[in-house]
Amino acid sequence: MAADFLEKLRQTLLDMHHTGRLSYIEPGLYENARAYIEKLKADYYSLEKPLESRAGSLIIEEIGSVTDTVQEIFSLRTRQILDLAFQQIEGQYFDKREARKMLPVERVMYAQVIDAIEGCRAALIHGEEYPPEGDETALDSIEEAIEVGMEPITDPRPITSPRALVHIRSDIEPFMGVDGRVYALERGDIVTLPESNADVLCERDIALNIRLNK
Repeated sequence: MAADFLEKLRQTLLDMHHTGRLSYIEPGLYENARAYIEKLKADYYSLEKPLESRAGSLIIEEIGSVTDTVQEIFSLRTRQILDLAFQQIEGQYFDKREARKMLPVERVMYAQVIDAIEGCRAALIHGEEYPPEGDETALDSIEEAIEVGMEPITDPRPITSPRALVHIRSDIEPFMGVDGRVYALERGDIVTLPESNADVLCERDIALNIRLNK
């Protein structure tokens, strides 16, 4: 059953790469993946000595594979949706059949992207006010980030940077990894971190690097 679910995810990703276009996915794909990962974690903690057993290593490997595959599906679909939004903005050919393949949340994102691009173009080309009066949430967030010393992301690191699977051994304050993500972790969590961040936590005995048996 475990292999079947992961294989289904991988086949979905393979089909997406093969078609090169936004394709249909099961509406419950993300929800099912989250539930499956939670089940794997429960199975892991039910083992007597999970860190010392082959079964525990296999479960950890399964969690990492499912997580990575779902993230790839999300990233690829997001890029495809952004391409569709740009096509519509530029007045290029737009296949409405692809739009119908978006999940409800993806449709919301698509509409927001369209609105944001049109608003920005109206401001820069036609001199209209942007963001509209009374809708400055995004601008406030940017200004707040500048005030607390956060640097804008101009050259994001690729999500394919080296990563390590670790077991968190003690509670830790939220921190930002070298990949730009904020991690809020607790004792007992099993998570994939950028390798450099994982090394620091392991050196401080906050985390244990889980090296899978081959």
